Amino acid sequence: MPPVRVAILSDDRLLCDGLLRIVGGESAFTVVGHGEEAVWRPSLQSARPDVLLLDSRMEGALDLCAVLKRDGGPAVIFVGARDDDEWARGVLEAGARGILPKSARAGDLVKAIRVVHEGQIWARRHVIAACMESMAATSAASRDDEIIVELNLSRREWEIFRKAATGLSNKELAARLAISQATVKAHLTRIFQKLGLRGRAELAAMYHGIVAPRARTSTSKS
Repeated sequence: MPPVRVAILSDDRLLCDGLLRIVGGESAFTVVGHGEEAVWRPSLQSARPDVLLLDSRMEGALDLCAVLKRDGGPAVIFVGARDDDEWARGVLEAGARGILPKSARAGDLVKAIRVVHEGQIWARRHVIAACMESMAATSAASRDDEIIVELNLSRREWEIFRKAATGLSNKELAARLAISQATVKAHLTRIFQKLGLRGRAELAAMYHGIVAPRARTSTSKS
């Protein structure tokens, strides 16, 4: 198996030298660049590292990580990271594959490079979990936006549509949304008209993908 190609980018000479010693001491790794040489560019495919060790303290480090992700660059591991879960989550969302805190040891660095090169993430478990939850919520919101446009519903109508599909009555919907039952009824009437539905059963069936929207109709039941 060919060695993992590693590049190191830091404007801290002591940190850079320390990382070079650790990485250079592993037969499974080979250093392909450090300093300015570590900045991978699509035009230099032959010099492409597999993993980039990026000093988290460098100005513009997060932006560089996002650019590398966009351009199909190497997997990025932030080194010398501060103990800040919110910052760490932002780093992962920007495309980083690993985060090594200031307290990390040489053995942690070696393991992180191997793990990241295998396509996994190296970071604290609760940070990874929080990042995944955030991405899932963003994905769900994006899907909701697509459905809202497709069905020609307002955000309030979509909210009522979803909640009504769970079997909530008009009274329960009014209580949940802090609106009157008359307002709920008016929203449901418009939803039925827009989607060509004849009642709550069809509304629930459509929400679960059993039936598709019909052409608009002038009658409805709420």
